[in-house]
Amino acid sequence: MRAHALIAATLLFTWPVLASADVATTRVLQQSLQRLHNAQRSGPAIPPETLSKLQETLQMMTRDQVDPGLFQVDKAIFDARMAGLQAQRQRSHQQTSLHKLQEQVQSLSKQHQALQSEYARLRQQLASKTMTGAQTQHLQAEIQQQKQMLQAEEQHLANLAKQPQSTVSQAPSSSVSSSNAALPSYGKALTVYAQVRAASDGVHVSMPADSLFGSDNRLSQDGEQRLQAISRILKQSNAREILVRVAPQPLGANAATQRAESILRSLRRNGVPDQSLALATGSGLPAGSAELLLVNASPTS
Repeated sequence: MRAHALIAATLLFTWPVLASADVATTRVLQQSLQRLHNAQRSGPAIPPETLSKLQETLQMMTRDQVDPGLFQVDKAIFDARMAGLQAQRQRSHQQTSLHKLQEQVQSLSKQHQALQSEYARLRQQLASKTMTGAQTQHLQAEIQQQKQMLQAEEQHLANLAKQPQSTVSQAPSSSVSSSNAALPSYGKALTVYAQVRAASDGVHVSMPADSLFGSDNRLSQDGEQRLQAISRILKQSNAREILVRVAPQPLGANAATQRAESILRSLRRNGVPDQSLALATGSGLPAGSAELLLVNASPTS
């Protein structure tokens, strides 16, 4: 407002000259004054140095309006300075817009980083839940397998309980010394854990190999417990030698040998004298069976 008032005062001061100028020059001067006034009202504040130069140019135009040549030079200077003001404002606007865009980019980058972190956290949670679910399913499968084995064992014990204690499992006539041969006392105890029969070559203690081993061809926990119980009874026997035999496996002879060695090591760990333990071929045994042959064991002890 002060600048506008200064311009108006300048015009009043030079009014006599203004009155002597031609109408076209006066109109151009008035239009130039109006342009500066509009620039002050419509845009951001004009820098003091720029405003001072524009006002100085208007004063020159007012003074030189009686001289068309000088007036045109003054007007060209005024137009150039107004164009410079416009360009300056455009640059300022562009810088402001650029600054805003930069702020938006920074904000979006932060949001992107936050979303990436959240995505990684959710993936970790999903992986953890998936692993937990797999472990739960594995444990449930093991529990179900243990239940089935326990039920089979209970059924086997129930069947044994229905049989007379003096009953002797029969073998083919070529291998049995007597169809009515009685088992030794430890043999009767072994019937709780395996099928037992007395023959001319000794006492045969047979059991399914799958009842001792898991799917990974290692002794299962239930198999270890069964061999522990059998070991306690074997230590009371008078067998000179205990031969460990496993029937040939679908995976080959090596698998049968490895299983026999696992049984032998378990018996040794549970106190069966090492000098009485030995490995023997499993040929001739029923498929899927494991056997302990107590050689030279007295059938009546």
